[in-house]
Amino acid sequence: METLRDLFEHVLRTIPPDRPLMRARTRGRWMTLTTAQFASQTRQTAARLAGAGVNAGDRVALFSENRPQWHIIDFACHLLGAVPVPLYPTLPAKQVQYIVADSGAKVLVVSGKERARTAVQAAAATPGVRVIGIDPDLADGVPGLDSLALPPQAPAAPPLTDTDLASLIYTSGTMGEPKGVMLSHRNFTSQINALRPLYPIFSTDEVISFLPLSHIYARILDYLFLYCGCQITYVSPPEKVVEYIAEVRPTIMGSFPGLYEKAYVRILSRLQQEGGLKARLFAWAMRVGRKARTAVWMDRRPGILTRLEDALAKKLVFSKVLERFGGRLKFTVSGGAPLTREIAEFFDIIGLPILNGYGLTESSPVIAVNRLETNRLGSVGPAAPGVEIHIAEDGEIFARGPNIMLGYWHKPDATKEAVDVDGWLHTGDIGHLDPDGFLFITDRKKNLIATTGGKKVAPEPIEARLRASPYIAQAVCVGERRPYITALIVPNFENLEAYFKERGLRGMTREQMSQHQLTRALVEAAVKEANADLATFERIRRVEVLAKDFSLEAGEITPKLNVRRNVIVEHYQSVIDEMYLKTHRPGEYG
Repeated sequence: METLRDLFEHVLRTIPPDRPLMRARTRGRWMTLTTAQFASQTRQTAARLAGAGVNAGDRVALFSENRPQWHIIDFACHLLGAVPVPLYPTLPAKQVQYIVADSGAKVLVVSGKERARTAVQAAAATPGVRVIGIDPDLADGVPGLDSLALPPQAPAAPPLTDTDLASLIYTSGTMGEPKGVMLSHRNFTSQINALRPLYPIFSTDEVISFLPLSHIYARILDYLFLYCGCQITYVSPPEKVVEYIAEVRPTIMGSFPGLYEKAYVRILSRLQQEGGLKARLFAWAMRVGRKARTAVWMDRRPGILTRLEDALAKKLVFSKVLERFGGRLKFTVSGGAPLTREIAEFFDIIGLPILNGYGLTESSPVIAVNRLETNRLGSVGPAAPGVEIHIAEDGEIFARGPNIMLGYWHKPDATKEAVDVDGWLHTGDIGHLDPDGFLFITDRKKNLIATTGGKKVAPEPIEARLRASPYIAQAVCVGERRPYITALIVPNFENLEAYFKERGLRGMTREQMSQHQLTRALVEAAVKEANADLATFERIRRVEVLAKDFSLEAGEITPKLNVRRNVIVEHYQSVIDEMYLKTHRPGEYG
């Protein structure tokens, strides 16, 4: 398999035509697409796009939520030799306009009436781009795909090689304007070929897809699942996964760490609220499970009594927790951001292994990933097959292999800065390899906080530990050119409200809750716990509790929910300055 067109043909050749391939919820019910229907609709879509003037090499912007039609349009582009340019479904008009203009897209294919209005607004500022709806009647002047004329003859498939441009994916731009990452067919297929033998993925597996397909991580997972013949259920928006996972009952799932963090917090919050026998039974099960898994983590076999107790804990306690995830998950994959060891250990103990991995859009994306049989918690695993990893003198992670991008679209200087003459991608991340070749990530190189004491602090691991508290939703550490570390904290208002109600406090606004002494005590307890294992210079000395979330609309987070530190620091400059006033002595949280 050399191209994504080959992947399409592989799917049709290996999966029975009448077998359900994909499904999504539409108007309150599940709509299923068989392999034959997928093939027919993809070829028809390719013909209609060709009739609309899309030729080999043309860019086709795709502005849609997760649904079977996303891949229909994606593969239709590959049949034509065109280049799909996926957009996050939540992007505002200004960012859509930038990407469409920068990529030189010929058409912008859109789903949903709200996105259609955004697309029309963006296209108005971009002469020459045509907006086409996945569905009919989305907006005035926006034809539906099915209304486009079918040419009398199916378009001939142009020649396609593994070095041809397969997709243009725009990074979310935490440090500036987005850059178009050019990925070849070889970049994609090398990942599928490398990852496929590593995991027990079979045609009998049912998977759930809710991470935006505009993200390379979700997309490569889908390609892998399609290659293996799995049935894919699409859920959109991603927040709906909690509602549908028990119904879908997937056997494999990929997610960002946020889902696992929220599930962890929800489980512990519920136990804390219920108390009594349930909480004591769960605490016993965790003690037993930790004893059993600690032996495994240390490459030892647990004793027979420990194994028996662990089996009992799984049957009496953990099986009920796993039922909330559908009860059939063999394993899950986590990527896109760091996963704390605390949360990885928790799920490993209850019987749901999370395989943490690492990569970038520029590496298509997988550089390293854990395997089921060697899942080293806290690490992101060894290098993926065919990928080389090198740690530079300053700790930066370099990667080289067939998965490394062609470069940045129309940005040769940025390309030279990212990929050196020897083919090494400079990831911008700091990490180290252990003696067995497992990669551990510390932080983004650009995120390292340099204090006036000459120390460098990695904020992301600290922030992840803070978010493990049931009462903290978002956290950002601050301290660049400052004497010590402070933090901006956004509470988990849902859990906070429940906590207040238990104490007879109702009807409070977010502003009132954020400033209440009980909230302050909960946040400070979480900070003290996070500080416990940190070096003195890493510890948080002051905190400010905020009354509103960091938001995409304010430019404070990316569509991947990564924080834009420079924007947050700018927006909260006066609050940060207040934390460092000389009249305020720094706190001692541990």
